[in-house]
Amino acid sequence: MIMIKSTIISTLVSLGTSLLMVTSLFSQSNLQLNPKMIASIDEEVTTMMEEGKIPGLSLVIFHKGQEHIRTYGLANIDSNEPVTKNTRFELGSNSKAFTALALLSLVEDKSVDLEASVSSYIPWFRVRYKDSIVKVKVKDLLYHTSGIPWETLSKIPETNQDDALDRTVRVLIDQKLDHLPGEAYEYATINYDILALIIEKVSNKDFETYLTEHVFQPLHLTNTSIGIPESDNAMSKGYKISFFEPRLFIAPPYKGNNAAGYVISNAVDVSKWMRYQINPTESSLTKIIEKSHERDTRVPLHDMSSYAGGWNVSLDGSNELYHSGLNPNYSSYININKDTQNAIAVLTNSNSSYTNSIANNVLSIIKGKKVERDFNPDSGIDSSFTIASIVLAFYCLAVLIYLLINLSQIVLRYRKYEKASLKKIRHIFIMMLVLVPYLYGIYLYPEALAGFDWDSIKIWAPQSFEWMIILILIAISLSMITYILNLFFPETDKFKKKLPQVFVISILTGLSGIAVIMLVTSAINSDKEFYYFAFYYLLVLGIYLLGRKFVQTNLIELTNETVYDLRVQIVDKIFKTTYHDFEKISRGRVYTTLTDDTNVIGNSATVFLGFITSIITAVGGFIYLASIEPWATIITISVMIFLSGLSYFLVYTTKNYVEEARSEKNVFMRLVSGIIDGYKEISMSRIKKLEYKDDISSSANRFREKQNISSIKSYDVSLVAELLLVLLLGFAAFGISEFFPNVKNYAIISFVMILLYLIGPINTLLQAIPQILQISVSWNRIKEFIEDIPTKLNTDTPIVPKLNPLLDMTLNDITFQYKGDDDHTSNFSIGPINLKINVGEILFIVGGNGSGKTTLAKLLTGLYLPDSGHISLNGKKIEDGQLSEYLSAVFNPTYLFEKLYNVDFQKHKAKFERYVELFDLNDKVYVTDENKYSTLNLSSGQRKRLALLNCFLEDSPIYLFDEWAADQDPEYRKFFYRNLLPDMKRQGKMIIVITHDDHYFDVADRLMKMERGMLVDYQLPNWSKNTVEILDK
Repeated sequence: MIMIKSTIISTLVSLGTSLLMVTSLFSQSNLQLNPKMIASIDEEVTTMMEEGKIPGLSLVIFHKGQEHIRTYGLANIDSNEPVTKNTRFELGSNSKAFTALALLSLVEDKSVDLEASVSSYIPWFRVRYKDSIVKVKVKDLLYHTSGIPWETLSKIPETNQDDALDRTVRVLIDQKLDHLPGEAYEYATINYDILALIIEKVSNKDFETYLTEHVFQPLHLTNTSIGIPESDNAMSKGYKISFFEPRLFIAPPYKGNNAAGYVISNAVDVSKWMRYQINPTESSLTKIIEKSHERDTRVPLHDMSSYAGGWNVSLDGSNELYHSGLNPNYSSYININKDTQNAIAVLTNSNSSYTNSIANNVLSIIKGKKVERDFNPDSGIDSSFTIASIVLAFYCLAVLIYLLINLSQIVLRYRKYEKASLKKIRHIFIMMLVLVPYLYGIYLYPEALAGFDWDSIKIWAPQSFEWMIILILIAISLSMITYILNLFFPETDKFKKKLPQVFVISILTGLSGIAVIMLVTSAINSDKEFYYFAFYYLLVLGIYLLGRKFVQTNLIELTNETVYDLRVQIVDKIFKTTYHDFEKISRGRVYTTLTDDTNVIGNSATVFLGFITSIITAVGGFIYLASIEPWATIITISVMIFLSGLSYFLVYTTKNYVEEARSEKNVFMRLVSGIIDGYKEISMSRIKKLEYKDDISSSANRFREKQNISSIKSYDVSLVAELLLVLLLGFAAFGISEFFPNVKNYAIISFVMILLYLIGPINTLLQAIPQILQISVSWNRIKEFIEDIPTKLNTDTPIVPKLNPLLDMTLNDITFQYKGDDDHTSNFSIGPINLKINVGEILFIVGGNGSGKTTLAKLLTGLYLPDSGHISLNGKKIEDGQLSEYLSAVFNPTYLFEKLYNVDFQKHKAKFERYVELFDLNDKVYVTDENKYSTLNLSSGQRKRLALLNCFLEDSPIYLFDEWAADQDPEYRKFFYRNLLPDMKRQGKMIIVITHDDHYFDVADRLMKMERGMLVDYQLPNWSKNTVEILDK
């Protein structure tokens, strides 16, 4: 967390490295200013002004008895009015030295006693320490040892009324102190407002009048005043840095705080003021000026300094007097070395944190030393709030666009309203409950950030802070509206519903992760109360953990959902093609498409989300980098463009290998399928096994080689990218200062730190390139697979009711021809075939191998669609895909599914029990509660019997059996022909049997033969009939 408090304090009381360097440099300076030195000073000041967003500046140098006043920039940006030596500025906390003189003038004439209690002069004044009223001495106010907290600055009322000072001090009634008075130093600007009220009470004059009469006039400071000036003549406009620029800011009046921060002066009077501090004897206030330089020796030092009457006294051996001043739209810095007779003052019309550093760098030039840029003077407050505002603005814009899309879908009735339910109300209540601590965190933020209330924080913080808070509230509101809208008008598409949510939450999770790091680092050596850090840490940690949980959970669901949808889509496409077209597809291709390719596409959600999130993170890093050093942003973006181009080139060279590896995977899976289906045949010969093993090994090896090449080249991409990033880091650390000596050290450090932070997102982006290539390959394979499957059957339309009763089936001039790979090469054909079969009829079809029996069976069952002619039932032409609804078949070879499909088992349970016993399977198989067979581990004959049982359970009007009895022993073969077939005939079934069992031909009502693709009548010879009768007997 960025602490406004620590930033303001460091500027107000001039703590830290820059101030110690200022005092050290001044004490060592022995050089005279010359034109070359002045030119260097002018160049340095203008550079720092530009960096520090300072519109106008007056520089006063008192060196070796010589006075130098330099002015820079504009007093008024709108009117282009330049700063002159007469331009007036608010001095901020440098006003306290004037107030101290006013008080000490009363001490000198015995009207005020520094040892006296404040309540001696202000009877109603009371403060508490641990619930007890304690007395505060006047000198405790003078030296900031009263124990009054720094945060009381925020209690100063906004007013220009005559009673402003009284109202300001009254806000402290019953104020709790941080420590007992006189025990420790704690800077609190309101201490000097209490001193001003004491001056009023004792002098019976308003403070501003007394200060003018007893300080300004005796010192002949004719251009110096306090409070709101009566005229704007020569008064510079004040600017507050917001959104990377100084912007005009009219601060409200704080008359009650005039004594602590609202003395107004110009370079001419400040030069006089510094001369009097160096040589008090030149003024009429010699004693009290000298008294104001005496430090408080009662309390420990703060940063090697002690406080005096409106001055910090350096105790590093230089014995310097120094102080900073910071108002909402002005800043100043004064440093005085009485021993060397040197002094410097910087007056600006901006609340820039560069003011002290400008003095430091000018003194380096005067000393003849190289200007060191070892730290960044920028407090980073505005840049941090500005970047946060920009990110929030983009977030709000994205949510608003998403919300408008949702509203348009509702208006166009693409989404339907769902009534309120207890579940929806519970979700809204939980969301509101979760928001409560975060809304409270927003409310508490000014107090946690700087100990301020909202009115004060709006004055002291940049406008970017206010906009950040507004955008946070807008973001929360838009998110809640969108969330509630989606509850009552839900998106039916899961991807459109979840992806925007995952995208947004992943951004918030990433930002919260950064916030966790910032909180941890801010807590080190921080004086903020523990409970603030604990509270915000838990809030941010809650976002981080819950966000990660939400993102990962939904990514897993989206990934699996994508895989599921793709597989269902592919299977649906497969089921819409004919068996004949499906036969042409390689099994290996089916396996790899349904498993590997769908898994790759399923993971694309994670890859693309990481890719987009990394882009956003990198853009945020570049914006922040650009706010520090534009050149660093240009270098980094240039390297990124180069790396992206190089990565794309290297990855593109691997595309062919990825494609070839994927094709080889199809071959490998086809060979694996061959093991499963043909293991019986392979097992017949050891040589056949070894040769098949060699084929599989060769395919696996080709896949390995292609995969190795593509994987290694992909790794080369990340390795080259990582190498270049490391080289860039090395160049930043070792080379920039060598080749670009004018680049500031702190800018290099910031560049390195941000680049280190960006390495993760940049690597993610670069590593995503080969992943995206793999996704592209898999997606193209899936598209090709789907496109290669012709859709000839419509499974989406309602099933047409079956004809009842079914009387006959007629084949009318049916022809079919097998085609080659180019769909034009002529191969084996059958037909034209004309045939009519009636119910209650048994038709035997015989024929030699290759005669076309199996092809005819596939036409009769609707598995093949005829090239010409048609099939009709009851004289009506049957559409494609409808014929098979009338048939049950047992093919050779037989395939059994574990589950009973298209069978209401409970309805046919009695039939199942009768036939399972009849087929001698009752002690081998049963149907489970899930409608599945308990086992399929049966002999080939048993499997065919179970397949026949399936037919009986389906109870279709037409049966087709392809060589059913071929695997049966003689007993079951006879039972099939002599018992089962006649029984089916009695049930009114239409029975088609493809067989070679000529001694059962007499069972058939009709016997036909396939010869060279033609179906002809076949008469059983008389000798054969006699043989059948003998065999039966």
